[in-house]
Amino acid sequence: MTQEELNKCGITQPDIILVSGDAYVDHPSFATSLLGRALWDAGFTVGVLAQPDWKDHNLKSFKRLGKPRLFFAVVPGAVDPLLNAYTPALKKRSKDSYSPGGKLTRPERTTIVYANALHWQYPQIPIVIGGIEASLRRFAHYDYWSNSVRQGILADAPASLLVYGMGELALIEIAKRMQQGDAINTIRDIPGTCWTMSVGEFRKNPPEDAVLLPSYPSVVGKGVFASAYAVMYREGHKRLVQPHPKTVIVANPPMRPLTTKELDHLYELPFTRRQHPSYKEPIPALEPVQFSLVTHRGCFGGCSFCAITHHQGRIVTSRSEESLIREAKRMTEMPEFRGTIQDVGGPTANMYGCTCEKWKTGVPCPDKNCIKCGAFTDGTERQLALLERLRNLPRVKHVFISSGIRFDLIPKDASGDHYLLELRDHYISGHLKVAPEHISKPVLALMNKPQNRVFYDFHVHFESLQKRTTPHGGNRQYLLPYLMSSHPGCRIEDMIDLALYLRKYNLYTEQVQDFTPVPMTLSTAMYYSGLHPLTRKKVYVPVGGEKRIQRALLQWKDPKQYDLVIAGLLQAKRSDLIGDLIPARGKFAREKK
Repeated sequence: MTQEELNKCGITQPDIILVSGDAYVDHPSFATSLLGRALWDAGFTVGVLAQPDWKDHNLKSFKRLGKPRLFFAVVPGAVDPLLNAYTPALKKRSKDSYSPGGKLTRPERTTIVYANALHWQYPQIPIVIGGIEASLRRFAHYDYWSNSVRQGILADAPASLLVYGMGELALIEIAKRMQQGDAINTIRDIPGTCWTMSVGEFRKNPPEDAVLLPSYPSVVGKGVFASAYAVMYREGHKRLVQPHPKTVIVANPPMRPLTTKELDHLYELPFTRRQHPSYKEPIPALEPVQFSLVTHRGCFGGCSFCAITHHQGRIVTSRSEESLIREAKRMTEMPEFRGTIQDVGGPTANMYGCTCEKWKTGVPCPDKNCIKCGAFTDGTERQLALLERLRNLPRVKHVFISSGIRFDLIPKDASGDHYLLELRDHYISGHLKVAPEHISKPVLALMNKPQNRVFYDFHVHFESLQKRTTPHGGNRQYLLPYLMSSHPGCRIEDMIDLALYLRKYNLYTEQVQDFTPVPMTLSTAMYYSGLHPLTRKKVYVPVGGEKRIQRALLQWKDPKQYDLVIAGLLQAKRSDLIGDLIPARGKFAREKK
């Protein structure tokens, strides 16, 4: 992080400098640390420029470590910078959990700002961009924050290569190629990377075996945008090419997932699990994950609104139980450890241990609907065995699952009951997090979520299990449902039905996610185009004030939402619920009287 540390390590010039939008925390939940440790383990020296001062006219902090021998790598942060900067209602957030003291320090379009600053200071040094921001913007994309379709990020940032997805393998391969003398503009065959070629070269010698996407700016047209997304969705395992006015972006096929052995090795590198000692204030994002374990990568849920599949992939790779036990033992030896392992999971905790023979082909099934297929092998028993071993480690008092589970993955037999009772008795602290998202049949279909009957049956069964006694007794646990408002296809009437359903079954929650159109998701393509890209059917899209009303309807108990709830009820012609769902006030009270 500092010149003093370089000197202490005997490094005159680092091979690679990672430029991070997050503060530097040496923990495997933070991308900069994960990539830095992987590169160092592969034999490269690494410096970290964490949150350089981009407002300084002279950009001095970008020169703090000098120039790297091979390249700069821009890693904007663990969370997309614009999601991090704005609420779904486009209000500026007041805190950044990934900065010391929660202060706002990073620019909104971090990758572009950092890349331009580096190029200005060191025009001859190659720049590689990656992370969630670049990964989701590798093609022309709808940008919710400017309400426009923007170019692929390589057309805006002065970078030589883009690494998409989980980038360890690709970044190490780039470093090895450059180490052996390859110029970065000749490195065009590494999976999981995007590169550019001139328009003239593209016309003379287009890439072989490539699928051509509609060009920018033709994709600004909503119908063309939907068509382009459908091609990306169906052909994303191939090489894709998208012409832009001044350049042509080529995306190679995805990099293979890490194997279990590789994942074990990566997460067992000597992370300190602490923030860099130079910081005088705590970094809020560290506290809830400091003593957590990542069990696997990938998610085959396929939710239309989620970007995880587009970044981590749908193939699940699970770590070995022995590796996780070793990591947990080292964690418990830290003086800060107080006996609680805060979370054991991944994108979905109970996908740990799931396998499928079809995943070995490396080519996704045409419908990409693993949940509905069910050809995978369930990992429930393996997950429980791991949790029990962790719980019995010395110094461990509690082991919790905080990352949530898929209720539709739980076996509907005695083994499923055993699983839920074990969670109730040992691994839940008051609430089990699940994500039904909605109850409306058409909305759930657009979300690619299970229909409400599945959640209803699970809820009823979960409540019945609370009455069962076990040798461990068992504390009363509650469901904490994650719900979403304003998703494409959702109308105010649907939100009223959802509010009534929650009231009926006593499932009120203050945690409501207002749909945010994140680049590259299916839901975002619906939001912008008003079409379902895969069926070409029209989709209703709530915008503006209606988004605020929909969110308020799920918080009908909050007095601050009263006026918006009233507006929604009147708009849906459900004034009968004034004085029922919410109290009648003012003229509504007089009318009732």
